[in-house]
Amino acid sequence: MEKSRKTRILSGISLTFATVLWGLNYVAQQEGSKHLDPFTFNMLRMWIAAVFILPIILYLNHKDFKKLSFWTEDDNIKETVLGGIITGLVLISGLTCQQTGIRYTSVGKAGFLSSLSIIFVPLISILEGKKVRLYQWLGIFFSLLGAAILSFNDFNGINIGDLFMIATAFFIALHIMTAGHFNKRVDSIKFSFFRFLFAGFFSFIIFMIFEDLTWATLSLVWKPVLFSGIFGSCVAFTLMALSQRNLDNVSTSIIMSLESVFSLLSGWIILGQKLSGREILGSAILFTAVMAMQVYGGLKARKEKVND
Repeated sequence: MEKSRKTRILSGISLTFATVLWGLNYVAQQEGSKHLDPFTFNMLRMWIAAVFILPIILYLNHKDFKKLSFWTEDDNIKETVLGGIITGLVLISGLTCQQTGIRYTSVGKAGFLSSLSIIFVPLISILEGKKVRLYQWLGIFFSLLGAAILSFNDFNGINIGDLFMIATAFFIALHIMTAGHFNKRVDSIKFSFFRFLFAGFFSFIIFMIFEDLTWATLSLVWKPVLFSGIFGSCVAFTLMALSQRNLDNVSTSIIMSLESVFSLLSGWIILGQKLSGREILGSAILFTAVMAMQVYGGLKARKEKVND
């Protein structure tokens, strides 16, 4: 197997695992929202992620350069920090809309409306002058179809929570685009550190003005907050950063749409929520669409390389 094809497949697997963690993280977010305001939860989540990724950076630098330092001579410090500021702001905007919107709409509608990010990504790509291939459009169509079957029990109109979730989808798409831009130019792990750091800082500003936190409240939700910070943020977003070095933004967005499937499965396994035939069908369509697009994309890239 060619190195480039193998790398793409491994990147797809890594991003899929990150999506599993985000699906599980819905349980943590739901528990956290019962006691913490959105900016408070996200501030803690992002800063925990930054704390846990810092020793990884120091370890890797010590392993490669035999010294305990954060920066190396190969780092583009300005672009790494700038990427963290821009992407951190976009990320926290999306997470806050998600954490707020889930309070006012059904989980099913929230899952489907969040999946609209796979429409926003190609639209933004087209505005940037990039080409979206036919097989990717087909992947988008069947992913949305699967998400719709999976998520909708009924539809009773648009409310404020739905609008927040649509905004979430837009910010997810924008986050995929901005993260994809910087991940290919700077060290992905250091970029993730600054993304977490600044996302937490932006949340901290709003937290100080409008929200409150006590030790008594934190003692009730420290487990979901810790899970969200370590696994739902540090591990998942870092895997996303590393994967995006070898995946295009459209492929990234379609794989990430699997989040709705894994959130459903986590509800079934952890919370004991039963799966209906409709939910199983929607999950199967969505999962098949994502996997088929990845396999076809890999084969097409291989064929094009041979022809060249």
